[in-house]
Amino acid sequence: MAGKTVSAYVSDEVAEHVALEAKRDDRSPAQIAGLALRFFVSLPREARASVAALYALGTQDECRQVMNEVARVLNIAEFDMTCRRLSGTAATLVPDNAPDDELEHAAIELTRSALKRRG
Repeated sequence: MAGKTVSAYVSDEVAEHVALEAKRDDRSPAQIAGLALRFFVSLPREARASVAALYALGTQDECRQVMNEVARVLNIAEFDMTCRRLSGTAATLVPDNAPDDELEHAAIELTRSALKRRG
């Protein structure tokens, strides 16, 4: 992907976290930073101010709790998007009055297809 380089100064701790998560996700540190920046600048200004306040005022436990809540909301959104996409695909695979064995076969094929795209 073509783009521009953006640099940032971070603490040793953050740099270590970036390196660790990059390794875990099989991505480069630059890819991790790019995703993080894209997410942050996509937030409304008020939300960005809240992130800064969270890190400035919150305890480590409070920050972790907030990040867990953000992760929960993101997971729900991803699940909902996946369900909408799959339901549209499923409707084209079998008619509404299809027998159960045909529905089961379609469900298995959808799952295999999703796993191939994700893997």
